[in-house]
Amino acid sequence: MATIFRKELKYVITYENFLQIQSLLEAVLERDEHCKSASYMVRSQYYDSVTNADLQDNLDGVLQKRKIRLRIYDVNANEGKLEYKCKNGSDGVKYSLKVSREEALLLENHHYDFLLRRPEELAARLYNKMTSEVYMPKTIVEYQRLAYRFPASDVRVTFDTDIRASINPYGIFEPAPSYVPLLHADKGILEIKYNDFFPSALKPLLGNLDSVAEAYSKYSTARLAYV
Repeated sequence: MATIFRKELKYVITYENFLQIQSLLEAVLERDEHCKSASYMVRSQYYDSVTNADLQDNLDGVLQKRKIRLRIYDVNANEGKLEYKCKNGSDGVKYSLKVSREEALLLENHHYDFLLRRPEELAARLYNKMTSEVYMPKTIVEYQRLAYRFPASDVRVTFDTDIRASINPYGIFEPAPSYVPLLHADKGILEIKYNDFFPSALKPLLGNLDSVAEAYSKYSTARLAYV
């Protein structure tokens, strides 16, 4: 199990604005190992309770939020990550558990018993939450990501484009699900994550953004797209 304590800022910006700051990113930060030559796919299957408690917390603006998702980076992958993300305002902690392709498919089909056979504390924690509150898949969100990193304070900057969601919450490994766009084609989500402090060398990045940080949720946006 991996535990990551982070601060997180999100900006909805135009692709033109991103191109204006990309030279700074390329000069000061390193690209993530997954996108040395191009962006890469991220696909997340979001789970919520039978009462949609996590969605409602987002819509109500509750500071303390919880989110459970199954994430893959390749439809042919042999494994994925089951993630439990807990936020309090802009501060967050993310717990992650690697699962096999077979376990991912069990999750998708509401079979959570395998978690009790896993030795990790997170597995038992998620089993109790997902069974007692009747969690199930609610939507799938997919996008293309460019990612950069900076060693001081473990900074990670990502830019997500072509953000899409499926009304069918099942089919995490489907090669070509039917999607609807969540953002205009010329916009994307810039996310800045860091640990204890934001390095001064990167502060010009914030000054060059044309928008202010906002509490954008891909999950909530995806769910509301079908209301």
